Amino acid sequence: MILPTKALSTQELTVKRKPSENTLQAHALSPVALGVRIPTVALHMTELFDTTVEQLYGIFTVKDLKNSKIIMKWRCRNWPEEHYATVALNFVPTLGQTELQLDCKGVPVCKEENMKFCWQKQHFEEIKGLLQLPTLNG
Repeated sequence: MILPTKALSTQELTVKRKPSENTLQAHALSPVALGVRIPTVALHMTELFDTTVEQLYGIFTVKDLKNSKIIMKWRCRNWPEEHYATVALNFVPTLGQTELQLDCKGVPVCKEENMKFCWQKQHFEEIKGLLQLPTLNG
């Protein structure tokens, strides 16, 4: 028996079992947007790093560099439980550096400054410190 989650509570579910597999798959009959409706803003930030695109990209993910962009869902702990923003990280090579362009859509209006501070202090500055370590930069 599959019980609906909060996000699927207003949808009908059908369950299909493939004859060759022992797993169940649930399919929603009608799409419903996930999350809660709150006023949001979009952020754009840029930061220069003294490293290559490949090295900076590798700090964010273990996947191979296929394109110079990472897109992910993002949620701060103090946001409403079902609310996520979409973060796009674009890695742009410059002369001897990499410019990281952050675009974030869906940030709660009341958390805009907190989100900027969080990315600046807890991510950008921490990564710059990490890049100063001899094992990463050597």
